Amino acid sequence: MSAGFGVAASLGIGIGDHLSRGAAERGGLRQTLAVVFLVSTPVSVAGAILLGSEWRSGDMLLGAFTGILAVVSLFCLYLGYASASAGVVGPPAAVIAVALPVTVDLATGGVPAPRVVTGIVVGVVSVLAISYAPHFVGDLRRGLLYSIGAGVGYGSLFIVLDHLSVESGFWPVVVQRMVAFGFVAGACLVAREPILPGRSVFMTAALGAACAGVGALSFVYGVQHGDLAPIAVTGTQYAAVTVVCGILFRGERLFWWQVVGLCGTVSAVGLIVTG
Repeated sequence: MSAGFGVAASLGIGIGDHLSRGAAERGGLRQTLAVVFLVSTPVSVAGAILLGSEWRSGDMLLGAFTGILAVVSLFCLYLGYASASAGVVGPPAAVIAVALPVTVDLATGGVPAPRVVTGIVVGVVSVLAISYAPHFVGDLRRGLLYSIGAGVGYGSLFIVLDHLSVESGFWPVVVQRMVAFGFVAGACLVAREPILPGRSVFMTAALGAACAGVGALSFVYGVQHGDLAPIAVTGTQYAAVTVVCGILFRGERLFWWQVVGLCGTVSAVGLIVTG
């Protein structure tokens, strides 16, 4: 059941990441992230109201903490991209982000069915294959350190989300987005930059934020009502969606190992969902 919400999360976040990526190239990273967190806040509010969520102070504190983790993870990831190539930064971050919550879930929740375990392994390898890109350039050590920081940040974010109560629903996500927006807006002010981009970039980023916001809600609902490992693996297959969008709409090249990774993604999701 939870794996199905992971699939929905992958679709929403993957499409949103594709749109936000294009917006960031035209309007700046900080400004795009500000739009992402700002626009996804009312999306989360609507979800909380529709779900009948309860406001629980403990869960709100966890939500605020995940907002900090989200900002730190994103900035580590993009600082890594600025320091070295995607081939250095992407694979370690992706694998750590998946492996960390899976390890914690298996250690605390027991070993799932063999088919699910196989799907988890295939999913982790698939993320690695999809994220890998050649041409290692730049400061490799600095890029790798930022990559590890991003992976640990995302993995920790998934683990904390798993501790939210079912009753709190999506209100912690609302707090997460508000806190994250506050941090990004503050960074823009410190850098003496505008908080929001121009109208055309804003519209693109807003559409990406809406898609990613729905995906994030699907992920949270999945971890609240199911096991962390399946939702973490299926949810992080959004990288496959981003790659496909890049091929279809940006004319990007698809390497043979990414083809293998895409096939592995489909197989992993199938194994986990049917397991």
